Amino acid sequence: MIQFDRVSFSYGPKSVLKELSFSIGPGERVAILGGSGDGKTTILKIILGLIKPDSGRVLIDGEDITTRDEDDLREARMKFSMVFQEGALFDSLTVKENVAFCLREYTHLSEEEIEEKVRGILSTVGVEPAMRLMPEELSGGMHRRVALARALAAFDPKMFLYDEPTTGLDPINADNICRLIVDLAHNGKGFIVVTHKVIDALKVARRFLFLKNGTLFFDGSGDELMSAADPGIRLFISELSCLTDTQRAVIPSQGGSDV
Repeated sequence: MIQFDRVSFSYGPKSVLKELSFSIGPGERVAILGGSGDGKTTILKIILGLIKPDSGRVLIDGEDITTRDEDDLREARMKFSMVFQEGALFDSLTVKENVAFCLREYTHLSEEEIEEKVRGILSTVGVEPAMRLMPEELSGGMHRRVALARALAAFDPKMFLYDEPTTGLDPINADNICRLIVDLAHNGKGFIVVTHKVIDALKVARRFLFLKNGTLFFDGSGDELMSAADPGIRLFISELSCLTDTQRAVIPSQGGSDV
């Protein structure tokens, strides 16, 4: 579904991605790991066409999107739903209106149909009682759940894109968001999770890409990641040595879906 072919990108003089190549098929559950500034979020922005690579090609379902203008990108973008790191809710709209926004913009549903759909989506992510609240009244975990609900309402995506979905959350709320990410990946839908939290990545993903200095340094399963000998990867996953037995018990051996 997604193919990066020798993609390079720079922010001014700072090179972020360097001839990066990989493919992600439909239905795959992928975590992109790496340090700050290694280009993880940049990859998501390039997939959506929000920024264009300096060189190389990006193909979505075999179609090269790197030369398309804004009008031509809409079809490709509708194959994805993006959940931004901070949720990016509209501060001036209630939870209900935030989720209903895309339904009003891109569908011909009646107000009664929108109300019913919004309630159903909010129920799916467990925040229907908060539908009249403003974003400032939500806890961090609820805020992230509403962001997930809005992503569900936007379109019928083939793949979800998550940018640091558990950053800033306490362990219980982070675990709840991980469960939702897995639960929403049904009927062949896949996802890409960008994160620096190895524990959460192992709870949801089955394939792991590790970026280092803008290049693809590792591509493999959770077990392969855990057994990697490279000192940089060992340092990155060192947080796992501090896990309790209870925390280890919720991490699938293959980084699968048994959250």
